Amino acid sequence: MASNDYYVIVYRVLTYLYNQLKAGEEVDTDKLSAKWIGIPESYWRYIMETLGDEGLVRNAAFEEDMEGWHLADDISISPAGISFLHENSTISKVKNAFKGITDIVGNIPGL
Repeated sequence: MASNDYYVIVYRVLTYLYNQLKAGEEVDTDKLSAKWIGIPESYWRYIMETLGDEGLVRNAAFEEDMEGWHLADDISISPAGISFLHENSTISKVKNAFKGITDIVGNIPGL
């Protein structure tokens, strides 16, 4: 799978949010951006809105300011998102295919 594949990005986002939750640390929304992930803004918004619609993340609302669209500061993974990380077969394939490859997974704490 390519680094811009939907499930690779979903894995990165959910893993980052889950690790932040477990560590009791705030989410750095700069790391949850199209620029940081390296994809077009429209694709990023589609992914994040879908994760919110599917109940995998909480508070996935976008806010607009002078610099553009940003995720709300209180975004977090939901219990359904945690289950998705552990039980979804496609996510398991992504995890197994790219385990240890930081240029695909990115700098995610705990991996």
